[in-house]
Order: sequence, then C-alpha cells, then structure tokens
Amino acid sequence: MRQRIVQCIQDRDWRCRVGSILAVALLIVVVIYGRIVLSGSPAAVHLVVYAFSTQEEVLTQSLFPAFEGVWEAETGRDLIIEGVFGPSGTLAGQINLGAPADVALFSHAQHVTHLKVGRRIKLDTEPIEVGYTPMVIVTRPGNPAGIAEFSDLAQPGLRLLHADPRTSGAGQWAVLAEYGSALQTDAGQALQTDAGQALQADAGQALQTDAGQAQMQLQAIWRNVRLLGASARATMTLFELGAGDAFVTYEQDALLAQERGVPLEVVVPARTIVANHVAVLVDHNVKPAERPVCRAFLDFLQSAPAQQALGRYHLRPARLGGQQFAQISQPFTVNDLGGWSQAYSRLVEGLWQTEIEPGLHLEPPPQVLDAGG
Repeated sequence: MRQRIVQCIQDRDWRCRVGSILAVALLIVVVIYGRIVLSGSPAAVHLVVYAFSTQEEVLTQSLFPAFEGVWEAETGRDLIIEGVFGPSGTLAGQINLGAPADVALFSHAQHVTHLKVGRRIKLDTEPIEVGYTPMVIVTRPGNPAGIAEFSDLAQPGLRLLHADPRTSGAGQWAVLAEYGSALQTDAGQALQTDAGQALQADAGQALQTDAGQAQMQLQAIWRNVRLLGASARATMTLFELGAGDAFVTYEQDALLAQERGVPLEVVVPARTIVANHVAVLVDHNVKPAERPVCRAFLDFLQSAPAQQALGRYHLRPARLGGQQFAQISQPFTVNDLGGWSQAYSRLVEGLWQTEIEPGLHLEPPPQVLDAGG
C-alpha cells in the first residue's frame, strides 16, 4: 500500500490519491476498533449530577466513589461522575435553561415542579426521597443571646444572616420554619407522640393555622436580617467570617461545620420543620443509552450503604423510624402547611417576596469576600 501511495503522489493522479487516502483512513479505523475489541474496554460512561451545596462532601467523598465501584463491578464499564454544586433554586433555573444535568438533587420538591413547568422532566415523573434534616438555629459559642426558639430571633438588636429565599432551598425552608413554628397544634396535641406517624399525618390535621400570629413572627424575625447568602453553604461562610449573631440552616450543615472546627452552637427548637431532600432523573437530557446508569444511581441513593453514608454526614434517613426525631418534641412538615405548591406561592412568592423583601435593610458583605472574588 505504501508503494502505491508513493506512486500516486508521483503520478499526481487525483483518483488514485483519493482512493489511497480512503484506504489509509479505513486502516486507522480498523486498528482502533481492533484495539478496543482486544482490550475489552468500551468507552467510559459519563454521568452529570447537579446537587445543592450542602451535599458536596457526602457526594464527592463517599457516594460518587462508592457508586462508581458498584457500577464498574456489575457492568465492567468505567464510570465518570461529574458533580456540579450550588443553590438548589439556581440549579433548577440552570437546568431549565439547558444545563446538562442527568440527575438532580434538590433541597425540596418545588424545584422538581419547576423542571416540570420547564418541560425538562415528564409531568408524571416522581422524585425519590434522599433524606431528612430539621431546620435549626446556629449561634455563636455559648449562645450569648439566649436563643431557644424561632421567636427569639425577633429580639431587638440581634443581627441575623439568612440564606436568600430567591435562590436557596435552605432559605425557603427557613421561611417555612420561622412561619410555621408560630402555628398552634390541634387541641394542644403535640406532634411528639410518634415522629414517624406524625410526619405522615394528613395536611390540616396537625395544625390549626393562626396566620396573623405566624405572619407577625416572620416579619419580626426578618427585621433583624442584615446579610443574605446565595445558599446554605454561602451563609455558613459569612458566619465563619464573623458576620451576624445567628442564622437558620439545616441541622446537617451545622453539624458538618462543627466537625470542620467552626466555632458555633446548634440550637434545636422544640417546634421546627423537617426538610426532606429529593432526587430526580432529568428526562430531557438523558439519552436512552444513559438511562440505566441514571436509574441505577437513583436506586443506589436509597440503598442501605448509601443511606448509611448519608447518616455519617448527618443526614437523617429517607425511611423514617419512630426514633429518628427523638430530639425534636414537635416536628412538622411542609405537608402541614398545605404542601410545597401552596406554601411556595403563599409564603415565599407571596408573603416574603411581596411584603418582606422590599423592606429589607441589608448591609454589604465582609470585605474579605470581595477581595477573594
């Protein structure tokens, strides 16, 4: 073949040249294909996971490596997982604008609804529950303001941080906690009888709404808010830098911060909302050949090894038992506020965005954040 190619070049025969080039190209393809077949190593599978900020450690340090091992052992194919992390609401917006997520972990189910509206997932797609975490209050060591309940966040002179409800699922969960904690239980019936059963109670049975009292408490708390963080993790960073006296966040992230050595105290109010986190396959982005690995990853998140790993990172398990909320005397859920669709439109888009946000008196963030980008 080499002699023929040289002869074609010398003869300047274009038909001969084209034939020789095609022959060389075919030879290259055959060699590459032969190497793949002989090696028995098909191309690696690529999985893109978008997840809200507080799940970065458990995913990158534990769940991604564990699932890669399971997948490669079962299929013989290499797996590469790419994680993208940020505020839950921001991620949902990015996916609706075309971000290439195959699987998304959101702080709550309303962001799944946003993807349905954006036609990124099918209307009948149901997310899976990944785990639970109650909303708690983080204060300075020694709790100098004597904070015990959400109502204490309204005391004069307190300087609060808050995750931004426009971008952050944690910020939205915090609004629900600050509002719902002021609602009265039905005939004094506390939700402490059996936490597992209470979390399954029908909406409307657990709470008798006193919207006026709850709204006044929410507004009083927000009069003390001085800085907004884009996410739960960004708000924790502001606190680490010395800003603010207290803020509301996930129990999981507060305990992770303590493990990192951040000086803080965690206050678990007697009455608080329990946040449930979810994961979903992004139908619009997933090709038929990619669906098996996406489904396998979602199944893995609910498996015993994954749930144990999540527990080591302080997320309470998706399948609740009677003692899972032993430290919370009166837990409630978003279902007690009418479900996410109602709570989001009435409390986040309505009360907070319409009446509270316009009157905020925020301060500029610490200069160290500006210097570091």
